[in-house]
Amino acid sequence: MSSLVDYYGEACKLQGFEPRKGIEETLSKIEEGKAVILTAPTGYGKTSLTYALGLASLRGNGHFDRVIHVLPLRSIVQDLTSKLENFMRLAGYSNTVVGAYDMDFHDTPYFLRKVNVTTLDSFVLNMFKLPVSEITRGMKGMGTHYEVPRGAIYSSVVVFDEFHLFSDDGGKDKSLTSVIASLRGLGAMQVPFVIMTATLPGSLRDLIKEELEDVVEVVEVKDNFKIERDVSVDFVDELDFNKLDRRTLVVMNTRKGAITAYQEAKKAGLSPVLIHSKFSAMDRRRKVDEIKNAKLVISTQVIEAGIDVSFDVLYTEAAPLPNLVQRAGRVARYGGQGEVHILPFSGHVYDRNDVETSLEIVRREGKLDSSLMSSFNTSYILNSDLLFSLNILDEGPFFSSEATAKLLKKECSITRETSLIMGFPQGCRSSACGIPLTEDEAKDLLERGAKPLRDGELVDWKPGNLCLSIDFMLKGIDGISVDYNQEVGAIL
Repeated sequence: MSSLVDYYGEACKLQGFEPRKGIEETLSKIEEGKAVILTAPTGYGKTSLTYALGLASLRGNGHFDRVIHVLPLRSIVQDLTSKLENFMRLAGYSNTVVGAYDMDFHDTPYFLRKVNVTTLDSFVLNMFKLPVSEITRGMKGMGTHYEVPRGAIYSSVVVFDEFHLFSDDGGKDKSLTSVIASLRGLGAMQVPFVIMTATLPGSLRDLIKEELEDVVEVVEVKDNFKIERDVSVDFVDELDFNKLDRRTLVVMNTRKGAITAYQEAKKAGLSPVLIHSKFSAMDRRRKVDEIKNAKLVISTQVIEAGIDVSFDVLYTEAAPLPNLVQRAGRVARYGGQGEVHILPFSGHVYDRNDVETSLEIVRREGKLDSSLMSSFNTSYILNSDLLFSLNILDEGPFFSSEATAKLLKKECSITRETSLIMGFPQGCRSSACGIPLTEDEAKDLLERGAKPLRDGELVDWKPGNLCLSIDFMLKGIDGISVDYNQEVGAIL
């Protein structure tokens, strides 16, 4: 039987990749029964790890039967799925060995494909006994087949990709708490897992090790591999669209800021591509394709993960160091010269102290790459009540979907990204047209006169005692009607 490193060598040969020592070491550690934190720079090719694991799941190995690749953003699930399907065809397999699974799309119920791509929210609900494909049944107190996806998880290797985006808002972070609870459950059952990122603060690394030390040994793999890049960094007060003459990426911290920049670029006679989280799945896929050849792209932080593109110039709003490093990693991604210009912080989304500390580090060092991460630390506070509840649900054999449903009703969401409310533009009610809405966004739309939708029809609705997403689910409401523009996305 071939080793995991052998499978990786074959995957690299098929794709024309140069093998990376960090990935080879990670695969060896998996065979030793270790959990792994893989830290490597942007553009390193970390996703090729999943190609190798996919081959191993198909051809046989003594460590796992399938692969589950967990992503922080829905917007990149389909992109990675397409890459994996193409790779599997190249390796001589049907693309049906790969499946995508998130809150509003699942062609691989219960994680039963050989290679499964999913989001954190879907993974956590399946892990803790409330299968996404049966979530309405579970919320109504009816039985579910929750042990099927759990069995699939326990026979898998799980890859947590772009880990820095599983926690970015400080406070008692539900997202990070649910990930830690998941890692504890996997470690206790000796399920191999890998945490992958280019930007892991030391304080987060220490928290992971501390929380897992009694259930699994976590080892670090670092590769200081460097692409020959010469990227200058400076600070500017504003962005002048009339002076852009190279392939440029503009990243703003908010959707509103990105739309404003997009409109200014249009006024300057440019033809930018705008991308953010409030486009339909169908339009997001189209925009990801357009980005590959666009001269000017304007985005929010969705560009930080899973979109493999390179630019000559970056204008970015100030943000915490992990976000800045990821954004800068899109400049001269494959080598060469580039420029990074940092715009003033607008005061939204991120903690101001984290942003100011990050800017001090960049000014002091005069560069912006993953080597700076050792200088950046921020505090992470787990939600102890949620962590305890999830651990009990996982370990308790007599707890079923009903118990998880009660927890979800109490918390409204178990992870940051669990958006159970979908917005639908006029004339389209399929999941391809759906736009994920937060609880607050949906409430605001309803207060301004938007109507809920049930079976494609507008209906009247009165608020109940439960949070909106749960109330909608129990009443069979599919989502909310939203005004939508293909150019700028949902009008919220």
